[in-house]
Amino acid sequence: MRRFNDYLCAYFAFSMSKWFRLFPSIVLSFLLLSCGLSSKINLGDRAEEFNFMEGLSGFYKEDYAYAADCFKRALKMNPQNDAALFYMGKIRFAYGDIPHALAYMKAAAQADTSNYWYLTQIAQLYMKEEKTDKAIEVYEDLVERYPRKMDLYYDLANLYLNHRATDKAMELLNRIEEIGGSSESSGFYRFNLLLMQDKREEAIRWIGQVADTYASPRAFAILGDSYAESGQDSLALVNYRQALAADPDCMPAIFGQAEIYRMKRQFDLFFQNMYVIMDHPDVDASMKRDYMEQLMQNRAFVTTFLPQVDSLFTKMYYCHPTDTAVVYLFAGFLVQAGKEGDAVEVLEQNVARYPQDQRAWSQYMSIHYFLQNWDKLYSLAVEVEQRFPKDPNFLTMKGLASWQIGNILEATSLFESVLPMVKDKPELLAQTWSILGDLYHASHQSKKSFKAYDQSLKIDPGQTGALNNYAYFLALAGKKLQQAYEMSKKTIDAEPQNPTYLDTFGWILYLLDRPQEAKAIFRQVLVYGGKEQSAEVLDHYAEVLFALKDYDMAFIYWEQARAKEKNPELEKKIALRKTQMKP
Repeated sequence: MRRFNDYLCAYFAFSMSKWFRLFPSIVLSFLLLSCGLSSKINLGDRAEEFNFMEGLSGFYKEDYAYAADCFKRALKMNPQNDAALFYMGKIRFAYGDIPHALAYMKAAAQADTSNYWYLTQIAQLYMKEEKTDKAIEVYEDLVERYPRKMDLYYDLANLYLNHRATDKAMELLNRIEEIGGSSESSGFYRFNLLLMQDKREEAIRWIGQVADTYASPRAFAILGDSYAESGQDSLALVNYRQALAADPDCMPAIFGQAEIYRMKRQFDLFFQNMYVIMDHPDVDASMKRDYMEQLMQNRAFVTTFLPQVDSLFTKMYYCHPTDTAVVYLFAGFLVQAGKEGDAVEVLEQNVARYPQDQRAWSQYMSIHYFLQNWDKLYSLAVEVEQRFPKDPNFLTMKGLASWQIGNILEATSLFESVLPMVKDKPELLAQTWSILGDLYHASHQSKKSFKAYDQSLKIDPGQTGALNNYAYFLALAGKKLQQAYEMSKKTIDAEPQNPTYLDTFGWILYLLDRPQEAKAIFRQVLVYGGKEQSAEVLDHYAEVLFALKDYDMAFIYWEQARAKEKNPELEKKIALRKTQMKP
């Protein structure tokens, strides 16, 4: 299982977000001063100041074109206006033009050599260009010029780490501690550096010192993880408990305990700890999702502890009801757990929460498709069509629902309207032609049906739905049986355990007067299709058995078919077959 403590390894990771930080207007005067503008404004020349202020206003409104025009006018009056150069650099960066952004930033730094902020921005741009060596040069110069600015040391140390220069990072860390003294933060940094240098034992000893010196719950949790990984569960639990004594909400320690209890098969304690994690809003929702997805892969475990797993999912959902990824995962679990009604309710609430989210509607409609709630699916499709007109996916849903409630003409019209919408999407286009083939056949338009299947297979020769139905309808018509055989063979090669495709293939073998081979195929149909076989499949198998003169078994399967479906034609055939038995 993935450990939640991994995030500690990035505790001091350099943040690129400062480049995008917006300054509130209340500190505008301070910003101008820091950029060196106030010392340059000529009170007798208000034009430069006016253009700069107008540019600044446009910049924060994200009207970059207007802002750039204003800054350029200011620079025409004063090419050394470092603040205008700085903002031109930010505008070029916003457009993704890093080379020109760099040029402007360098010009700003040359115009005001005392402003270290410009130099840090230059370094960030080098990082964007993956020129770590140049960024390091900038920061090395900054550290020498501003030896008391501790943030610069950590920024440089992280650049060293990105460049895999761990020895230099360690030297810099020693210098940091010489200037500012040791701290819990520097202790974690040293721990991570030692791990990167493959000095695991030394790293563990060091994090132990950090834990003891600062009574750090994070350090105790890491120490617990280290013992757990080496199989020393008792020592791991001791450290997890020390972490929790210092901070009862130390989630890494709670998770570490849970994992130990899971491995020791003490499942009551495992769930007790996991309930706390799933119920805690400060634990990242994505971490919870990842864990539950991994847990779901162990089907035996989920089946054995279904009520407890249900509780984990429920706590996660009610802790993060607005996280759509959590919602979809929870709904999927509910369906697997046989709580389809609850899954529908969860997805319905999600649609109510995000009425303009197409995926929310798609998930909600999909569960009704899965549950074969055709009337409900159709009504939803009508509503969604008003929200997202001309969306081929929703029109497809509407077409399928319309087909299932018996409105073949409307369904056909809908799928014909989808064709031009998906002409540049081969997979969807092939599927649409395949469905039209089915619809044309349902309305007794065999020629149009076969042409539609031909269109589908021309686009995607491996379209199994088209191959299967085309082959089956050819077999029903008694036409081109060899072609039908070849198409059907492709479907079972692609999906050898699909009972529908196996039924088609078996029936074609029977029609080709190969009943012994057909019998073997139908035995697979019974295995992969389970007990819930359709009357048609049972009738097919009975015909094969009758052809092999296995009359007793043939009539057993005909009786099963009769029990499945009241069909006068089937009754007539059974009566006829009773007169056709041969010794």
